[in-house]
Amino acid sequence: MRYLALAIFLAGTLISSAAFGQWSDETLQRRFVEAMEQLDAGNLAQAEKMLRDLLGYTGAPRVKLELARTLYLQGKYAEAKKLFNEVSTQSDTPWRVVDNVQHFVQQIEERAGYLKFGLTTIADSNPRNLAAQKEFAIGDLRVTPTEAPKKVYGLRYSMRAWKPVTELGGGGYITASYNDYPGQDLDRLTADAGIAKNLNDSGSIRGKAGVELGTFGGKRLYHFPYLGFDAVLAESPSYRVTTELKAGKVRFADFGYLDATHTSAAFSVRKVMSEAATVSMSSSVERSSANERPYSYYGWELGPGVNTFWPKTALLVGARASIGTRKYADVDPLFGERRVDTRHRAEVSVGNKNWRWRNSYVSLVGSLEENRSNIGFYSYRKTSISVVVE
Repeated sequence: MRYLALAIFLAGTLISSAAFGQWSDETLQRRFVEAMEQLDAGNLAQAEKMLRDLLGYTGAPRVKLELARTLYLQGKYAEAKKLFNEVSTQSDTPWRVVDNVQHFVQQIEERAGYLKFGLTTIADSNPRNLAAQKEFAIGDLRVTPTEAPKKVYGLRYSMRAWKPVTELGGGGYITASYNDYPGQDLDRLTADAGIAKNLNDSGSIRGKAGVELGTFGGKRLYHFPYLGFDAVLAESPSYRVTTELKAGKVRFADFGYLDATHTSAAFSVRKVMSEAATVSMSSSVERSSANERPYSYYGWELGPGVNTFWPKTALLVGARASIGTRKYADVDPLFGERRVDTRHRAEVSVGNKNWRWRNSYVSLVGSLEENRSNIGFYSYRKTSISVVVE
């Protein structure tokens, strides 16, 4: 809670000078100081009334932020969230303020719950992750694939929800997406649902129990019941460090030899560098012990990222890259070599605070992914361009 108060104080400090510089009436400034005194004294109802009166005279972001904070402290989450978002979406609001306000909004959603939908148009150059190579050797046999990579277009429908349960000290969650490619047998559903329970008073450490599942072409592909936990290791108005662990048994509907015990750990750091830039670094490790040893593997991935804000144009530009490796435990039974894959991925996103459709943001995302394997059959390259409405 102290970090939230500090974050909103920082946000207000960054924009208060510009806001009050436009006020010629000293009475308004005096009333604002009096409202802050009431807020500091814990007289929330009186502070709310005074701030609402001020908001009737000026739309200054500082007043909206302090009124939002006052409403939050009284548990009036819906209106508080609305005011926070109004400040966040103003084209001249600095990135540092946006970042801190969004963190505050996340805390509101954690307490009140949420249900969010998204729509994405997809142009995928290689949806099946097929190799471009024309011929492969299986022992002394030369094999020519009958299918080559082919670009497809479609829509992705997505949904995220969180429902707090006070008695549980946590809540239930679900994320799901469905890729729809008209006229193709490539439709894909992925979903992750479960319950989370706070393991400490602040809720920064949570235990989880859930299940992931996936379908492809209308048929069940796999399901993965798991146990795990996630934690916020360190946090301040300018940085956030998190981790997540997960372990379970993944089962494939038609490929029993791939059934495996899978464990993974992820770690991420995010830091606000200035009013216009935030940098991040993520890393993960994984191990999969399959029913048949050639399909067991261990791997790692590392990925830096940066988000920037350009006030003059209100553009939000982000870039992320990653590199990772998977090494398999034994010789591949078809190709007679022990498989080693290295995957590279790069992504660029462009948005604008003024690009809105109804109450959703619109952004453009382009990505390039390449998997290089010592066994050519498993190598592939793909590009994707998406328009995201969320």
